[in-house]
Amino acid sequence: MKIGIITKPNAKGQIVIPKEFRDALGIDSKVFLQLSLRGSGIYIQPIEGVITKEGKESSFVEILRKTQGAWVGDDWEKTRARRRKIELAAARRRKKEW
Repeated sequence: MKIGIITKPNAKGQIVIPKEFRDALGIDSKVFLQLSLRGSGIYIQPIEGVITKEGKESSFVEILRKTQGAWVGDDWEKTRARRRKIELAAARRRKKEW
């Protein structure tokens, strides 16, 4: 078993990605990282296409443009009330059948 670099997080839970790893993956201060839980570990992956404060175009912006009308104007209070009514009716039916 090959052991890589062992590190320990500081009091804030921060760790340093070793320079050789950053160089190999092209990670610098401008690269966004995606963190995912995988089993009992954390998977860190550099990503592109993130909406930034600078307003740069990204794949997420394209998705938002395509779906912008899907939920605009929805009355969320009515949606919650309707959902609650459906859930209560289903619970009553299950209770009656039981």
